[in-house]
Amino acid sequence: MKQSWNQSSMKHENKRLVLQQIIAEEPISRADLAKRCGLNKATVSSLVAELMDHSLVKEAGIGESSGGRRPVLLYFSREAGYALGLNVGTGTVEAVLTDLRGTTIAQEHFPSRDKEYEPTITVIEEAVEWAHRVVPPSPHGIIGVGVAVPGMIDHCGTVLNAPNLQWRNRPLKCDLEDKLKLPVMIENEANAGAYREYQTRSDSAESLVYISIGTGIGAGIVLNGSLYRGQSGYAGEIGHMTLDFKGPRCTCGNSGCLELYASEPALVEKAMEAGLEDCKNFDSLMNSAGKGDELALSLFTEAGRALGSGIVSTIHAYDAKHIFIASRGGEWMKNAVRETVRKKALPHYRDDLDLVFLDTPAASLGVSGLVVDEFLKERKGFEKVRE
Repeated sequence: MKQSWNQSSMKHENKRLVLQQIIAEEPISRADLAKRCGLNKATVSSLVAELMDHSLVKEAGIGESSGGRRPVLLYFSREAGYALGLNVGTGTVEAVLTDLRGTTIAQEHFPSRDKEYEPTITVIEEAVEWAHRVVPPSPHGIIGVGVAVPGMIDHCGTVLNAPNLQWRNRPLKCDLEDKLKLPVMIENEANAGAYREYQTRSDSAESLVYISIGTGIGAGIVLNGSLYRGQSGYAGEIGHMTLDFKGPRCTCGNSGCLELYASEPALVEKAMEAGLEDCKNFDSLMNSAGKGDELALSLFTEAGRALGSGIVSTIHAYDAKHIFIASRGGEWMKNAVRETVRKKALPHYRDDLDLVFLDTPAASLGVSGLVVDEFLKERKGFEKVRE
């Protein structure tokens, strides 16, 4: 007899619930699982058997007896498959291979000779070849590839505009799936970073903002437990928030954008204008700041004030209590950022505000997590995996 749509939907929802509970409370017995999920033992046993057939759940160990036979304990099979997360920058592609729990198995950087589209595709292919060489044996192998890009992405995985890469209307998802023969997910770099922080921080609320500072500045926003992409999917472009409408011209066509004051290229340009001839790139500027060079430190302080002003507007707009800032120069900007926020944010917004500075971006890990979620949802998995 065929199942009705309602019966099938209920079964899938129950399977999602069972898997979610196993991941949240492993190790767990079938009896305890039935209690937690509010299902009868026969139903739970049947659903667990299906999950084991998909290699997503395994038995390992014996629990304590409560009077009868000692129960067999269930675990989530984190090593059943692996996801590859890639973060595309202007000079490198960062690759991270993770298990289904988001634990890093291997990591590598692949220099990109230039930022043109086709050469970057070639570098991505090299990264996938590397992943195939290092991935451990598993039932599902590499389940998919996630690619984080600093730009505007539509729902079809097309890069509509990535100004710092100079990409426009590039069908990245389709092109990569044709070449790689693997499922591919394309996500905005800041969105991927926001997702990673939301997934892995048990102390974070259901809403947060993740700000990524590099060649440009972007924000990933989580509201009420979900990535907020906006009506068309382009939310978070705070780098083009106007700080001074009489300011210098931005590549976007507007004037006085935040990126012109706090991005890495902006700081390097200001260093050169100030006469710091040894600071021809951001690494050398950080090196000068690390040695205590007063002029370099003052440039970071000035950038921190600008960034702080942008953060104030972001806080007022989204009322998020958790702000994560991923910046290589955060060490020398954070005091100015915090002071600016303290002075300019309205009291009700700044009370209990959590400003966290991150040394490294989380985009590659975040997009890997999104690939895992998609894989599990296709198998009637669950929405959120917490470590």
